[in-house]
Amino acid sequence: MTTSSTTHSRRPRNFLYISMASLLSFSLFSLFLFLSLSSSSTTTLKTNSHHPTKQKQKPRPNVPPSSASTTPPEILQACKATRFQDTCVSSLSNPNVPRNPTPLQIIQSAISVSNTNLKTAQSMVKSILDSSTGNINRTTAAKNCVEALINSQYRITRSTDDALPRGRVKDARAWMGAALLYQYDCSNALKYANDTSLTRQTMSFLDTLMAFSSNALSMIVSYDAFGNETKSWGPPKTERDGVWELGSAPGSGGDFGSGFRGGFPSELTADVTVCKDMSNGGCYKTVQEAVNTAPDNEWGHRYVIHIKEGVYNEIVRVPLEKKNVVFLGDGMGKTVITGSLAVGQPGISTYNTATVGKFIF
Repeated sequence: MTTSSTTHSRRPRNFLYISMASLLSFSLFSLFLFLSLSSSSTTTLKTNSHHPTKQKQKPRPNVPPSSASTTPPEILQACKATRFQDTCVSSLSNPNVPRNPTPLQIIQSAISVSNTNLKTAQSMVKSILDSSTGNINRTTAAKNCVEALINSQYRITRSTDDALPRGRVKDARAWMGAALLYQYDCSNALKYANDTSLTRQTMSFLDTLMAFSSNALSMIVSYDAFGNETKSWGPPKTERDGVWELGSAPGSGGDFGSGFRGGFPSELTADVTVCKDMSNGGCYKTVQEAVNTAPDNEWGHRYVIHIKEGVYNEIVRVPLEKKNVVFLGDGMGKTVITGSLAVGQPGISTYNTATVGKFIF
């Protein structure tokens, strides 16, 4: 009995030992698990820190890397003629500009920078147009902007490829001034459809583009006034500053060799005729039909369209490739071209409201 009772009394104590041992094992296991998870967590954080989430980069102006210390002094002097001198220096301090560049070479390089960034702007505007399906307001703005930038690029090309090489500095001024104005028209069109991040980015980029174009134009103006004497170059001034234009330089005038200096051209001969009375035949019914018959890219001959007396209710668009088109009417109040376009109409902005205008279809 004694032995039996002793054995029975030891069982709870053994059970207590076993329970305490189990609890200790469980605690050690929990501590091990916690340390393992902490280590794993730390490793994950370290791993992720080496691979940050990539963010979409905003388009940046195409400006070659520069170093102010290595910038040719000719460029530093020429850039004093611009409104945005730091932008001018940074954009022209690159290996593509020859050593000891002439003023004309500096101007050509400045125009090239403008043209390169113009192409980027065209791509951005095209993206706006592609993403604006169903939004009439933004679609119209983007279309106008696309057209304006095409016109701008055409004028830049005329300035750098035709006018400057031929010594027609005033023509180059006119072309580059028009190029800058079209860029402004593009930005102004987007201003009324500024409801997306892409539109805002594009407008910001256009501001930079206009700075490049403005710099090129400013240097052309100084070159026109002072030639290669870059020490006399300075920021552009107008009549508001009490500065008047110097006399016309040889080889300028915008006449393209025709000898025309303004006024009404004499001895014009009609190439085609537009008339309301179709009974006699030999004439077109609408002005637009006559415009469409003009040859493309013809510089050596004026294409004269005689528009006989009558009221022509139509919207006339002269495409960019139709050069030297002349409208010759029968007199004020006799030959009338009229149309009806207003900003309130769907898809119509101020840019589109001209009754007769030079547009790209």
